[in-house]
Amino acid sequence: MAIVVIPLCILAIPVMLAGIPIHYFQRKNFEKKYGEFLIENNGKNFFCYNNRKNSKQYLEQSILPNLSESIEIVYLDGKRIESTYDSGFISEALYGLKHYNKFPHLMKIRNGKLSDTSINNPFYAVLNMNKSKVELLSKINHFFDINFIKSN
Repeated sequence: MAIVVIPLCILAIPVMLAGIPIHYFQRKNFEKKYGEFLIENNGKNFFCYNNRKNSKQYLEQSILPNLSESIEIVYLDGKRIESTYDSGFISEALYGLKHYNKFPHLMKIRNGKLSDTSINNPFYAVLNMNKSKVELLSKINHFFDINFIKSN
């Protein structure tokens, strides 16, 4: 067995060494395009939620319809991202969340930088403890610097 494995490993080393710079330049190219994405989408707001069974229906029926039209929706169905934006860029944004504390989560792009916050605790206070959804919507609007109240 070692007679076969050792030569294969020796033959694989040049292939792996050639792959390192290729991966490096691919990553640098992606980072450049991601930076361009952030600049092109300056001022955008994103509401991110996932397919968690005990919250998805309530979010879709009671929260999302009350959000400002200036807020883009990002839905994570397992690991699959549903958004009108490039899933690679949205994935990069989600992977780099600085204040991640479960979903739902808010992201905004200002001056070429992504800012984020979790609204998990306030959301579940509304869902489980019958707190006012108006307060949650106010927190969302405050994060995005939106003066918006939808009357339902």
